[in-house]
Amino acid sequence: MSRKNKINESIMATYPYSQDALLVNSIKATTVVSIVSGMQVSVTTFTSPAGNLGSITLSPVQPTATNVEFKAGSQKLQIDIISFRAQFGLDSGQVTASGRATDQDGNNETAFAKQIAAWS
Repeated sequence: MSRKNKINESIMATYPYSQDALLVNSIKATTVVSIVSGMQVSVTTFTSPAGNLGSITLSPVQPTATNVEFKAGSQKLQIDIISFRAQFGLDSGQVTASGRATDQDGNNETAFAKQIAAWS
């Protein structure tokens, strides 16, 4: 078996990759990175006790999304920008997000800006 095949096997064995991150006000971001048509694609789903807020799919073809608003009951999640960077060579992949969210009653808006997933 060639070295190239061994490297591809070890990379492929790590996908799909999943990571959870707490944003603010009990909102959880679950990011799943898969290989679709030979490229890394991330799907980030936002949930809270109020319900499923929504999801965003990113890839090298569409690496960012801006001004996305989700709502579950009275709770609002405003994503100002969410960005995707594929893992390549020694550079790790990552998804970062910034925005604001209210609590489940629609109050106490809190800002966030953080890395919500990283893989290598």
